[in-house]
Amino acid sequence: MREFKGIALYSSLNSNSPCIKQCDLNQKLEICNSCKRTIQEIRDWSKMSEQKKLLVLQRIKDLV
Repeated sequence: MREFKGIALYSSLNSNSPCIKQCDLNQKLEICNSCKRTIQEIRDWSKMSEQKKLLVLQRIKDLV
């Protein structure tokens, strides 16, 4: 696992949650300023397929 701007980025082989346990929800943008996931992604994470989790992680990686 690497750290980049406070966000844990994972390899494509490890789709662990990017949560860093410092929630900072931006209600206007509906995104967590810490992990960069949308509120819906946070809510649905435990039910997501591995493929969907990897897509979310790639989107986060592309943001930073």
